[in-house]
Amino acid sequence: MELKGKTALVTGASRGIGPHIAATLAGRGMNLVLTSRSGLELDAVAAELRKLGVRVVTVVSDLHDADARTLLVGAAEREFGGVDVLVNNAGGDPLRQFDEMAIEENLAILDLNLTAPIALTHLVLPGMLERGRGHIVNISAKTHKSVA
Repeated sequence: MELKGKTALVTGASRGIGPHIAATLAGRGMNLVLTSRSGLELDAVAAELRKLGVRVVTVVSDLHDADARTLLVGAAEREFGGVDVLVNNAGGDPLRQFDEMAIEENLAILDLNLTAPIALTHLVLPGMLERGRGHIVNISAKTHKSVA
C-alpha cells in the first residue's frame, strides 16, 4: 500500500516507541492522528513531525473511556476522511506483582491493553472495508517479572 497522503492513527504516541512509530510513518508521507493522555508531550512530538511536511492532529484521550475512543476516531474521520493505518500502541502495566494489585487495577490494565485496541479496531474497520484497504497493527510488550 502506498502510504504517502494516507492517514495513520497512533495511540500511545507521546512516549516510548510511539514517537518513533509516528516519525517513521511521517517519513513515509503519512498524515497523522496522534493520541495519548499527555497533552504537552503529545504537542512536542507533533511539532517535530510537522517539520517533515505532513499534517498532524493531536487528540488528548484516555482510551479507557469508550466515548473518548469514539471521539478520537470521529476526529480522524472529520480531519482526514478516515483511518488507513491504526497502530494500537498504547499500553501500560504498573510494574507491580499481580498479588500486590487490586482487581480494579488488573481490570484497568486489561481495558487499556485488550479492550481499547479491539474497540478502536471496530471503529475504524467499517471505513477500511468500504475503501477496500487498511492496516491494523497491534503492539504488545512483556513487562512483568516471573515468579520462580
